[in-house]
Amino acid sequence: MISIIIPIYNVEAYLPRCIKSVINQTYRDLEILLIDDGSPDKCPQICDIYAQKDDRIRVIHKVNGGLSDARNCGINHATGEYLFFLDSDDWLHPNTIEDLYQLLIKQNADISVGNFLRTDSEEIKMQQENGDVFTYNNVEAIGQLFNEHYVEMVVAWGKIYRKNLFDSIRFPVGKLHEDEFTTYKLLYEAKKVVLTERAYLYYWQRADSIMGQKNIHNLVMVIEAYEERALFFENKKLYDYQYKTERTLFWQYMELLEREHFNLLEHQNDIRQKFLQLKKRLDNCKFSLKFTLFYRMYYFNPRITSLMLKIHKVF
Repeated sequence: MISIIIPIYNVEAYLPRCIKSVINQTYRDLEILLIDDGSPDKCPQICDIYAQKDDRIRVIHKVNGGLSDARNCGINHATGEYLFFLDSDDWLHPNTIEDLYQLLIKQNADISVGNFLRTDSEEIKMQQENGDVFTYNNVEAIGQLFNEHYVEMVVAWGKIYRKNLFDSIRFPVGKLHEDEFTTYKLLYEAKKVVLTERAYLYYWQRADSIMGQKNIHNLVMVIEAYEERALFFENKKLYDYQYKTERTLFWQYMELLEREHFNLLEHQNDIRQKFLQLKKRLDNCKFSLKFTLFYRMYYFNPRITSLMLKIHKVF
């Protein structure tokens, strides 16, 4: 059985579409967990109505704790051998679960990954063309976080996982960008990962969504996630991935330091100190001569170096 975990908060306009797409899956052996995260709108009632219509649905009403807490609640209550996460404003092609499950079984994988279609219209119909299929061991799968498959790999949704991967892993409560803190650990625990470029999930990004707003606090959280990731790779002796993550960290710190309201941040001195510590780590990495010269110039004179970057677009 596959447990579908759907965290729900303040999405009454989109929730029926999401639930219907799961109910109508061609793969029937499902446990559908609707996690009402203390939603203040009509979502709790909508969940209960659908639960009366389909006995595969279990509704859990809880006090609001955020997306990570809702997902963790779903993991704790799931009874399936496999897990699939779906955001409550997205929806699925009818063959999603069946195809990804068959792919996972055929390849004897621990995680199967599907592609997605980004859309702002329900009128767009997914063209299910046969996409290329790739298989990776755990280290190779993590490597996809640095190439064109980054988005498919880093998001928690749109994947079937063997549940035992979560025996010692949970999503970080109280954090934005929770996927950035979590999925690389799951990829590392997997013996084999299979990815198809065929699209299955309709991804709906609302203008009012948290992740649709790239504000300064989001950027601080991304940096925290990348700091954790770099340390994880160092501890696992995956030094090439550590260096690539720290290079990305440099650009993230640089963007943060130049934000208009950075000086208003409560912990700005701690952030500056961490940025200086990053330079010491960068000095021990092997990068291209161009990048090495640039980051050293930036640490020496940030304002002039930043101006050069804007004028010449070196990178």
